[in-house]
Amino acid sequence: MQKKILIIDDDYSLRTVMLKALRTSKITIKTASTISEGWFLLEKEDFDLVICDVVLPDGDGLELIKKLKKKFNHLEFIIISAQNNILTAIKADQLDVFEYIPKPLDLNDLIISVDRSLKKTSEKNKEIKFEENLPMIGTSSVMQVVYKNIAKITKTNFSVFINGESGTGKELVAKTIHNFSDRAKKHFTAINMASLPKNLIESELFGYEKGAFTGADSKTSGFFEKSSGGTLFLDEIGDMPYDVQSRLLRVLQFGEFTRVGGREVIKTDVRILSATNKNIQSLIEKGEFREDLFYRLNVINIFLPPLRERENDIISLGRHYLNLYSDGKKQFDSSAINFLKSHPWPGNVRELENLLKRVSVFTSDTIVSSTILRDYVDYDKFEPLQKKEIRSIRNEKENLRSYLESFLKNFFDSLDSNDQKIGLHDKFMNEFERPLILKTLEFCRGNNIKASQVLGINRNTLRSKLKKLDIPSKYGKK
Repeated sequence: MQKKILIIDDDYSLRTVMLKALRTSKITIKTASTISEGWFLLEKEDFDLVICDVVLPDGDGLELIKKLKKKFNHLEFIIISAQNNILTAIKADQLDVFEYIPKPLDLNDLIISVDRSLKKTSEKNKEIKFEENLPMIGTSSVMQVVYKNIAKITKTNFSVFINGESGTGKELVAKTIHNFSDRAKKHFTAINMASLPKNLIESELFGYEKGAFTGADSKTSGFFEKSSGGTLFLDEIGDMPYDVQSRLLRVLQFGEFTRVGGREVIKTDVRILSATNKNIQSLIEKGEFREDLFYRLNVINIFLPPLRERENDIISLGRHYLNLYSDGKKQFDSSAINFLKSHPWPGNVRELENLLKRVSVFTSDTIVSSTILRDYVDYDKFEPLQKKEIRSIRNEKENLRSYLESFLKNFFDSLDSNDQKIGLHDKFMNEFERPLILKTLEFCRGNNIKASQVLGINRNTLRSKLKKLDIPSKYGKK
């Protein structure tokens, strides 16, 4: 039996993400950005579930739900809100809504709540299975920025440049952009430049005519021709030979190319997504990568944070992979949770996934402890120097925390009990924030965009902090 959901939220990016995550062959979803749009749809169509934000441009979502419960007694409601305070939770409870979920949303929690809600309203109590697995997992603030950026660019055809350390999930982001775009029914082709022999990259990308080179026995289409209408993901773009880069530039400029050994101009309509874990600016300075090509590829930039900066996501990712590869037969104990949080994850999400594959295959224990994880963690993969650097990072983090705790203890021990209105928070934050931003700008050579990515804040926030802390906007530039 077909179910219908109405989502009322003024955040376009979040509406898009929820719509893609919840839509299946058995569920129809409509969206509205205001109370008036939502009311109009509810008057016109029958729905089983309403997912509603609290703060909307034309009114209070809680007041809307109060009115809807009187008019449509069959409806179930899920409230979502960025006002994560006790008052909102109490009001939601008083309205007897099915679920109240605070923002930022954990889409896994939302899916479970929606599933339970629709089962409750189903006459036959049949389980509704979501056919589309969530493409990405994590609720950390840095990943919420990534999700919102992805949602905003899915309806465009702009080139996207994805950068981040190895193992952070760059291809997964590329697939998500494709799958949520208007090109989703067309081909998604991923090519790793580093894995292809350099003398074959050109013919693989653009195809070749019969007799173009030894072994070219017949005319063959390349990836640009085969992927027309779809998406082409060029991974490790920094490894593309310099002479091939000029041909790629022409495709991006004019949407046309010729096969190797051919003269026929072939038109193609393909969206280019690219990624690297290399420093492209350094390659440009060395003359190994074309600056004009980089600007064509880097129309929109997505930075994927390393796993060590996603502390809130490590456990949810770990549980996901352990459940997936052990068929739900294993779980972590508290020592394993502590290990997952403290390990530096130099191989990022890929290292975490591979570790839990090994644990699932080689251990018979149903309870996974830190001892088991240590036995199977991939220490041998890294060079001794890198292991030393990893330990150094961990020790520096622990030393900083210990120093701050010691400093604050001594400070409060010396503080008079009558000293109350001294504004400690702002004073301490300013003392810490200024050198942090200064050093980041120096590291990024004054590039505010890069600095905001390193700091994990948006560019406008960085600008306001520079103004507040009286830091020149061009600080760090050489």
